[in-house]
Amino acid sequence: MHEQIKQLITPHTGQISEVVPTSGCSAAITAVVTCEHGRVFVKAVPDRPGGLLEEVRREGQINPHLGGLAPHLLWQARGDGWFVLGFEVIDARPTDYSPGSADLPRIVEAMDRITGLPLPDVARPWVEDRWDRALSDEEIGVVRGDHLTHGDLNPNNIVIDTDDRLWVIDWAWPTRASAVVMPSGLAVQLVSAGLEPADVEKLFASTSFWAGLDQGALAVFARAQVRMNRHYTRLRPDEEWLVAMLDAAKAWHQRVRG
Repeated sequence: MHEQIKQLITPHTGQISEVVPTSGCSAAITAVVTCEHGRVFVKAVPDRPGGLLEEVRREGQINPHLGGLAPHLLWQARGDGWFVLGFEVIDARPTDYSPGSADLPRIVEAMDRITGLPLPDVARPWVEDRWDRALSDEEIGVVRGDHLTHGDLNPNNIVIDTDDRLWVIDWAWPTRASAVVMPSGLAVQLVSAGLEPADVEKLFASTSFWAGLDQGALAVFARAQVRMNRHYTRLRPDEEWLVAMLDAAKAWHQRVRG
């Protein structure tokens, strides 16, 4: 960790005794810091305009509105060229998306809980537009809406702690979107992990949101997922996980289009 970051966060942490770097999230620097006041999970990015700064700023802004589903934001600090968030530390494991996993109902529970959250005013400007290039002008409406979304429900972001508590972490890019965006995104993740699309539908049928989804919009968005994943595989054809995501998107689209 840069010395400037340590100096910046010391008013919040007190004396720092240990810094353990972590990996697996989008922020430039992440670490668990042991200090006078216990432990804190730190995310730090350079304080300059761009995607990384916007991601971490959004995570700080959305945190108070997540109903305890994410670790609590303790403080934030800005200065010396850095923007830093400090969160409570949780000891948790990634969920298992594979067929037969005991975690599958908890994974769907996480999404169901997110869909039940009201859209806070701070999120209203965060219109979901990342899929626009995979949609025609007539189709773009399928991603517009007033539902809070988590942009990346992969196994590392839905976690279960040692007390069996469910958490959703890394809220780097929440958006305001339609109801189809988040479940369809999770569905492709689950199919990529080995589930059959029909089994994903059965899992989703137990939730509060599935029956009310516009099936036509769901099919249009699923087709956009195929287009987007095809684009990524063309850019990076040697990355097997991208190929798996494309295959999963195709299978999911085949299922929901009827």
